[in-house]
Amino acid sequence: MTLFRKLVILFSVVILGTLSATLTIVYIKSRQSIIDLSKEKAVSIVQTIDSALLSDVPDYQFESVLLNLKRQNPDLVSFDIYKLNDFLYDIASTDPHRIGSQAAPSSTIALGERKILTSIQGSTIDLVVPLTGYAGMQYSANVRLSIASDLASLKGLLTDILVAGGCALLAAVACAWLFTRQVLSKPLQSMMDAANEIAAGNFSVTLDASRRKDELGSLARGFERMARSLQQLVSQMGETAEELYSDFKQLIENGDYTAHGALHMADVLQHVRDGIERVMANVRQLDGQMAEAAAHGETARRNRAAEPDFEPMQRTVSRLMEDLNQVMRDLDGLSTTARGQLSAVQQVNRTAGRLSERASELHQLMASFEV
Repeated sequence: MTLFRKLVILFSVVILGTLSATLTIVYIKSRQSIIDLSKEKAVSIVQTIDSALLSDVPDYQFESVLLNLKRQNPDLVSFDIYKLNDFLYDIASTDPHRIGSQAAPSSTIALGERKILTSIQGSTIDLVVPLTGYAGMQYSANVRLSIASDLASLKGLLTDILVAGGCALLAAVACAWLFTRQVLSKPLQSMMDAANEIAAGNFSVTLDASRRKDELGSLARGFERMARSLQQLVSQMGETAEELYSDFKQLIENGDYTAHGALHMADVLQHVRDGIERVMANVRQLDGQMAEAAAHGETARRNRAAEPDFEPMQRTVSRLMEDLNQVMRDLDGLSTTARGQLSAVQQVNRTAGRLSERASELHQLMASFEV
């Protein structure tokens, strides 16, 4: 269920509840007012009889008085006057068949407590009023009034209110439907569509609600600013990612170069070791040849016959020089390799520094986005 439908239903329920509560209160208060007015009316009728009792009107004349009161008051259902003479008995009534009958217990209670008793049965109201006549004679007036016409008028009034309230409810629901759809639902729906566009990668969103001057307009303008900020953030993150990719690629290449340089250095060191071993062997051979030459020289001095042969020593010296030259070349290669490795390590350090800077920038971007 959409939001504007929920709002319409809520608005309708509130109006319907308010209308029901209003009708209930009007009915209760109006019915109580009708009852109070009927009581006052009955009391005013009884006061007419009370004046006649105090003037010592004969009992047989009360019947004509009661019938006259009934003709004047259409709502008067019955009126009975009971006189206390050992017991309460009816001396006058709008219904001749009840004359001479004994009063109900409520009349005795009203006389004993000297207060008016009221009871309601359907659309009629009964009042029992204790009276004091001429020479202190005790009487009880039982009045029954009909409030059916007043209740019918009240029901008609409530019906009119209900019809008017129903029409107002329909008009209010229609207005609420249009209001929530145009003022709330459509702007929120457009924002939801814009959010889906942003999720799909389209940050160039424009909302019609941004031209409004209310809270929804402020929300729409804030939404557009958020979209632009997200676009800038994604662009900066893309640039940072490209720089990181380039730096990582260069770092990997420098690492490969360093590894190859280390392997080459190991080979050069092995060649140097082999050259040194050859030099040592030639030195030992030269040492032996020199010892042999020295021995020949000693023999020649004694015999003065043969001259020493220095040609083997020359060859040995020549080989020794060649080996030394090879060792020098290997050492030169080793130095070149070491310089290359130093340069690669320095380049790795610079690349690592740039990576650290890019990571710091990316962290700051993410922190600003979270804020």
